[in-house]
Amino acid sequence: MRAYFPQRDDEPAIRGINLIEYTGDDEAELKQKVDALCQHLASVSGAAGKSFGYSVVYGAAEINKVWAMRKKAVGLLGNAEGSKRPVPFVEDTAVPPENLADFIMDFRRVLDEHELEYGMFGHVDAGVLHVRPALDMKDPEQEVMIRRITDEVVRLTQQYKGLLWGEHGKGVRSEYAPEFFGALYPELQRIKALFDPRNQMNPGKIATPVTQQGAELLKIDAVPTRGQQDRQIPAEVRDTYASAINCNGNGACYNYDPNDAMCSFLEGNP
Repeated sequence: MRAYFPQRDDEPAIRGINLIEYTGDDEAELKQKVDALCQHLASVSGAAGKSFGYSVVYGAAEINKVWAMRKKAVGLLGNAEGSKRPVPFVEDTAVPPENLADFIMDFRRVLDEHELEYGMFGHVDAGVLHVRPALDMKDPEQEVMIRRITDEVVRLTQQYKGLLWGEHGKGVRSEYAPEFFGALYPELQRIKALFDPRNQMNPGKIATPVTQQGAELLKIDAVPTRGQQDRQIPAEVRDTYASAINCNGNGACYNYDPNDAMCSFLEGNP
């Protein structure tokens, strides 16, 4: 898995972080499990493809700090250098957990073959992945990769008996709904027709009503993108207001903490 985190000069680049949490009613038994994991990590430390370090914390206060870092993952990815930004167009795939390891390897192969950097995080217990390949959507040649990569990820997800949408984000990717819902898709169309016979609520998303002849689902490469808007802004203006242009909109900076400054302030941009 790939991630963007700082490291000390004497450490190899951190390419991924696993967060493992133990819970239990018996403190001694809990500590025994943690110690067993630490011993295992120490035995493989330094081996190729294995961990080279770990940290252990106890208590709700310290554990919450770790999970707070996980919640900021999207914002951290948004701080990637350069014009390419992590784009959430193949987010939320979900496969049976027993298939997850092989699915991840094939997913990574697809992205590596396209020579893309990417952020990958998720929930191992549920088999859910959040993957954000880095693309410069202002570049029309990179924009067309949305279709190529999504089609390949759809094929992989079906191969591993999963879903393209494990949590959210079905709307703009609705063209794949008939493939994933199969025989249930006509039932969705009937439900849509009952509640929205004129196709007025989110038209083109998830399902079309059977009563609307010619109604079509959205195509992932036929919808307006932010990159199309950004490329209309002169390059010198984009450079001046880089923080605003690169904002991913997740709103982590929108709070009342005076010590959590907005990124534009941190970078000294007006």
